[in-house]
Amino acid sequence: MHKETIKNAPKLPGIYLMKDKNRNIIYIGKAKNLKNRIKSYFLKTLKDPKTEKMVSKIKDIEFIITNTEKEALILEAELVRKNRPKYNIELKDDKAYPYITITTSDLYPRIIISRRKLSKNDTHFGPHTNSVVNTVSLIRNIFRIRDCRPKTLPKKVCLSYHIRRCGGPCENYISHTDYMTSTNQAIRFLKGDTKDVIKEIEINMKQASKNHKFESAAIYRDQLTQLRPLSDKQTIILKKKNDIDVIGHYTEKEKVIFNMLIIRNGALTASRHYIFDNISNEKEMLESFIQQYYFRHNESIPQEILLPYELKDKQLIEEWLSDIKEKKVTIHTPKKGEKLKLIEMSNKNAKEAYTTQITQDKEAKARTETLKTALNLEKQPRIIEAFDISTIGGKHSVGSMVQFKDGKPNKKNYRRFKIKTVTGIDDFAMMHEVIKRRYKRLKEENQPMPDLVLVDGGKGQLNIALEVFKELNIRNQPLISLAKKEEEVYLPNRSDPIVLERDSKALLLLRHIRDESHRFAIGYHKVLRKKGLEE
Repeated sequence: MHKETIKNAPKLPGIYLMKDKNRNIIYIGKAKNLKNRIKSYFLKTLKDPKTEKMVSKIKDIEFIITNTEKEALILEAELVRKNRPKYNIELKDDKAYPYITITTSDLYPRIIISRRKLSKNDTHFGPHTNSVVNTVSLIRNIFRIRDCRPKTLPKKVCLSYHIRRCGGPCENYISHTDYMTSTNQAIRFLKGDTKDVIKEIEINMKQASKNHKFESAAIYRDQLTQLRPLSDKQTIILKKKNDIDVIGHYTEKEKVIFNMLIIRNGALTASRHYIFDNISNEKEMLESFIQQYYFRHNESIPQEILLPYELKDKQLIEEWLSDIKEKKVTIHTPKKGEKLKLIEMSNKNAKEAYTTQITQDKEAKARTETLKTALNLEKQPRIIEAFDISTIGGKHSVGSMVQFKDGKPNKKNYRRFKIKTVTGIDDFAMMHEVIKRRYKRLKEENQPMPDLVLVDGGKGQLNIALEVFKELNIRNQPLISLAKKEEEVYLPNRSDPIVLERDSKALLLLRHIRDESHRFAIGYHKVLRKKGLEE
């Protein structure tokens, strides 16, 4: 098959999709010359053990021809995101980072939190990996920038004006010139010009006091009181106020960790790490990481990206990123100076992230071992699935199932259920439906059962689950329920519940799983309720 595949492979740019015996896509790659790239996989001298393992599973290869190598790069990122092949790295966290946006396209700008699809006519600060709600609230308070939603001004001042969170431009309590002066100070502060802004406000305060404008002087004084602590928190790590992403790495036998330092206007705004299974060549993994990251977060492309080592397709990726940003983007591998120190800092963060992750993994596994002992289970409950129901008056009723693997949330296997067969208020019937739908499907698909099933509730809910397993002819399935009030654990064929110590690792794990299933159910219920209100 391989000789025939190589012989028929096109000598053109494009994508190759490697498939196993079940026709599942196990790897997706791009190439300038598909024939040469495919041929390289089957040369024994060039294969490392990880690639050899992947190649041994290849039973078919499909090609998609593109006009250019750049088109292939874009298509590869899209197909990897959609298909999530086993031997491509998977960027699991797909959340958009928050930005602080000042709507400079408005006549009287607002300050808001934004994420995707950032307007090019407004001024953005970020991305930030942490919540920026408090920062935005402080900026509003300090610079008295309006927070009303309409782009145009309302007819009357609102509460924000009366509590000194807005200058009141809607009723001309502040002139457009003064409002824009305050807005520009906020922009300069967010850019890192903190000392100049503070000096300017100090001058204004003294001048207002000299002119006997004591109310204005008091406002400036309050601004300074709130600004100075914020100024101290800003971490300026570059002399030049550039936007740079610094990607460091750390490798162990089984894991590769990439750390990203996000620097905006010369200040470190965030540090984030990503941990992957060590499945292929590190340089290929880094290139794939860059593709996936900026494909998903194209609003946060900086003017410069620093890497720990050179990329084979550096020029191609630079062109692709520059096209998206509509400005030149450069990729550097620094050898000395300030930028090399940034790489070293990012590498240290990557190593620290790995150490922290390993510690957390060990602690999580220890909890499952403690749970095994506490509940007298035959084997360690590595896979635990938990169920909960959410409803208000029998309307928009939903069920949730969360899965924990080795003591940690395994979110890709979370499931949510819209109740179909129950009307009115009947939690037992709803629980019956949800559990039956879950395990009937697993049985039909010949999928393995979890090591432990956890039902939220007491003896009644436990009996409902037992009834479902009996109907489905599922035997010897480990099952418990956790009562909310006293947090007692009920087991089948046992009249009295098990009472675990309040601070035991076993109970802490069960609480965490129960609370997560509750959170997930409520989240879905809110979504359906909101849709119902809008219809």
